[in-house]
Amino acid sequence: MSVRIFHLLTKYGLYHFNINQAHALTGTQKSLLSIYKFFGLKTEDLFILQEMKLAIISAAFCLILLISSTSGENPGFQIRLTSRGLNFGRDVALGFLKDRLKNLQVPEHTGDGYGIRNIRVTSWNLGSTTITTSRPNEVTLGINSAAATVYGDWRYWKKLLFFTLRDSGTVRVSTSISIQQTVRVGRSGDKPTFSVGHCTASIGHFDAHLSGGNLVATTFYRVILAAVKNIIKPALQLQICPQVVKILSDQSSKITNNFPTVFPLVFGSNVNLGLVANPAVTSDSITLSLRGRCFPANNPGLSFPFNAPTTPVLTPTSQMARISISPYTMNTLLYSMWQSNLLRKFYSQQELSAAIGTSLTANVLADVFPALAQYGSSSLEAEVRAPEAPRVHITPAGIGVNGRIELALYVVLGPGNKPQALTISTNVQVTVQPRLVGSVVSGTISHLNVAVTGAGGLPVEAINGIINYFLPSQILPALNRVAAAGFDIPGYYGFSVSGASIATRQNALEVGTDFRKAPPSTTQPPRTTTTLGPLGPICRSLSRIGPDGEIRPGPLC
Repeated sequence: MSVRIFHLLTKYGLYHFNINQAHALTGTQKSLLSIYKFFGLKTEDLFILQEMKLAIISAAFCLILLISSTSGENPGFQIRLTSRGLNFGRDVALGFLKDRLKNLQVPEHTGDGYGIRNIRVTSWNLGSTTITTSRPNEVTLGINSAAATVYGDWRYWKKLLFFTLRDSGTVRVSTSISIQQTVRVGRSGDKPTFSVGHCTASIGHFDAHLSGGNLVATTFYRVILAAVKNIIKPALQLQICPQVVKILSDQSSKITNNFPTVFPLVFGSNVNLGLVANPAVTSDSITLSLRGRCFPANNPGLSFPFNAPTTPVLTPTSQMARISISPYTMNTLLYSMWQSNLLRKFYSQQELSAAIGTSLTANVLADVFPALAQYGSSSLEAEVRAPEAPRVHITPAGIGVNGRIELALYVVLGPGNKPQALTISTNVQVTVQPRLVGSVVSGTISHLNVAVTGAGGLPVEAINGIINYFLPSQILPALNRVAAAGFDIPGYYGFSVSGASIATRQNALEVGTDFRKAPPSTTQPPRTTTTLGPLGPICRSLSRIGPDGEIRPGPLC
């Protein structure tokens, strides 16, 4: 290694070398230095090699840190199922398992002078059940003292000299069975996976009764009963675990293959709820970290100029589930709406005239906005728009929304000739404190600030003074009446929420809830289209009633 290479490395700051370090060599290093000199290497080469080794190790370590810091993705949506929630899911799954276990088939058996056939399980009572979780990713389903009823047909024959003695009847078996089945949860891409693991089954109580037949000889009955115990009991025990594994494996595959990662929302948007991390399994819960990214249905590849923030650890709860929604999910929805031009509304001359009850022309507003005087009696059109996507932030005080709103007035001078004559710009800050009573979501606007930043040459201070005068007495109460009406959370696929609560934290909106089975008439799958949507009261407040008496949805609905 030449001195020239050493100087080049030093020039580019790859390491720093001091030749005076030579006096501090250890005994081993001095021996190595002697070897280096024997082969004609220079003193600095030893230090250079050592420094380069350290540099390579340091670079590799930094690269690992860089990869680990950039490969992760913060969730926008989290769901934690507690032990109570898992027990609710267990009860739903056991109903499915109970029906399928009736398909257990025990092969018929023929012995010396007897036969047992048509053996079938007619009923199951799963008794007490448990579901436990353990790190890192294992869930165990326990079925204790399950009661099964088995029926079969028996027949007996005995050849005596010149004739054969025959008899037949039915056998009824009552038995208790215990099952332990483990399932490992994981992730493949953005979908959950379930690997059905170890299964054990044991038969405890086993009682058989014969009926039918005309035999009096108890010896024959003892032969049949012994055969039933020696045939049906081990056959059942051999088939229970394979059947349980098959049922759970088939159902797990269906869940994985059909797991929906994209759900439709209102305003022509979808939300991606694919997994961003493996399910987190603890001794009393399972937590799912979901992407929570909204996007326009017609533009799924839309990129966003922000990332999901770090979400706080979910608050412990005694309810079945705890759900956390990040401001990232709300911001991606607002950004998608903004990109799809849903945060702008154009009002034609007819719509403006209908809204104020008279024809709106430039000279009508000229006294307020002198810039319009030059256009005389020309008609006006307007546009309300957001020049940039609003941003949501969540704190313990509530859900805050900051945004800019512009009102633009256009003068209609002729077909295709509509110059923009005036623009009023405002900054709007809103803080909403959400409420959840039963299944009805509502809220209270605790803070509303509207600041005009530009008003077509008019004194901004004066306009802001007028707005601030009407905000607390007129505007805020009107908006709170709308927010207080709220909307009802519908049931989905036969389930609805019960005893739900809502709270805001730093960077998270949290909902705690129980679940219950709801009447079919009150449940519905997620909607793919909407008219007024779940924000019905707000939509109606932004709407008007047409001449036919029907509600005309507002610009956002």
